[in-house]
Amino acid sequence: MPFDFFKIHGTGNDFIVVDNRENAFPRKTPSFVKSICQVHTGIGADGLLLLEKSSLAHYRMRYFNSDGYEAEMCVNGSRCCSYIAHILGVIENKHTFEAGDGVHFGEILDKNWVKVEVKFNKADDLRTFPVDFKLQNSISFMDFLNTGVPHLVLSCDNIDSVPLEDIGKKLRFHDYYAPEGTNVNFVKAMENRNAISLKVRTFERGVDAETLSCGSGATASAISFYKRLKPDSNRIEVETKGGILFITLSKSLETIFLEGPVKFIFKGTYIEEDIQ
Repeated sequence: MPFDFFKIHGTGNDFIVVDNRENAFPRKTPSFVKSICQVHTGIGADGLLLLEKSSLAHYRMRYFNSDGYEAEMCVNGSRCCSYIAHILGVIENKHTFEAGDGVHFGEILDKNWVKVEVKFNKADDLRTFPVDFKLQNSISFMDFLNTGVPHLVLSCDNIDSVPLEDIGKKLRFHDYYAPEGTNVNFVKAMENRNAISLKVRTFERGVDAETLSCGSGATASAISFYKRLKPDSNRIEVETKGGILFITLSKSLETIFLEGPVKFIFKGTYIEEDIQ
């Protein structure tokens, strides 16, 4: 069955968005989702977003990684989904949306600039770092925490040359983080007395490769460094390969927002043909 879709990215983190308010999306099996996210043989994306009706908020967002499996939340994805909801007239500027980790606030701040609330789950997982895994001298463990999905935060001096794919893959699938696995963030801090800015690279679970940007990873990294460095400013700039994101945190870390640019690329129709 054909379906219409939008292609959009948030700082290089790209998504297929389907308006599924009438529940018309043909199938949500992992194999089908994985096939349409394939770069060369499908539409190509880091993940699939379904925009659906909600009884709790203006709309519901469901997120599927490019491996085909559903995850609780995707922060960059939620910014992109909010922008498409705005284009479709589902929301105005300030709005709420439901995701797998609860109801979030969002706001379209300007053309192509979207701000969303991030949930920081402080209490439910006491894991830290696997004792049998040895890191290079230039890398050190910071935190294991949940910003909608699990994230490992590592401080990394040689962030541009670190063997990210090798270390990231081993930690993402390490038994210590089973069964769900973890995202792995490599972070370098550029700090002064007043503020923190970070450079972040993320090996993303479900994509199982480095992505150009990861919103929940940028947020997890910001939380980790904010807790330790305690800067005067609660607004942290995060540089990713795909662009700049900004995280604003309350001192108690009860309220956290991420904002940054999105770009609507194109709209299309997916037609599945039988190949004879």
